[in-house]
Amino acid sequence: MSGYYHMPLQGQHDQQHAETSAFRPSRAEDWEPYRDIIAHLYNTMKLKDVMTEMQMTYNFKATEKQYKTQLKKWNLDTKYIKASEYMAMLQIMREREAQDPSKQTRFILRGRPVDPKDIARFEKRHQKKGTLKEGELAELQEPVEDLIYHTPSPEPTGYAYTATSDYGSSSSYATTSAYDTSSHYAYSYGM
Repeated sequence: MSGYYHMPLQGQHDQQHAETSAFRPSRAEDWEPYRDIIAHLYNTMKLKDVMTEMQMTYNFKATEKQYKTQLKKWNLDTKYIKASEYMAMLQIMREREAQDPSKQTRFILRGRPVDPKDIARFEKRHQKKGTLKEGELAELQEPVEDLIYHTPSPEPTGYAYTATSDYGSSSSYATTSAYDTSSHYAYSYGM
């Protein structure tokens, strides 16, 4: 059968072509049909895993930078605490400790309690790197929104926390013991 080759039918060719070429978003409108899916995945996975899942399941391929830009537009980039936010917390802690060395400070960022151990770890890591000297803080460049701080009550406080997607319900926190609301402050730089 010299010269014989298999020519796919039009429908078969389109299906094969669709499997090999990914959809690459080039406009903001291209992202909207996938918004809820990406939001759901991002709440439970790391960005790299979201990117892989979107490509494998939905044939949707975008760069990491495109994802980060879109997540920021959708206000979904709140999963991790930024260095500037840790710096703001450290500055508040140091200002309050200067007034009263025994005063403790607890933070709530975007409706989620921030573990004091995470702040201490950030400070220690940056002191070790040399990017933060003990007792000194760099000037803060960007405002920190949705940062609340308070003095914890003397008895141990536990947090009951419910986290859900920004779509349909909201995040909340509540303390399980007495909570002094008179020392509860909303805080933001540059506002």
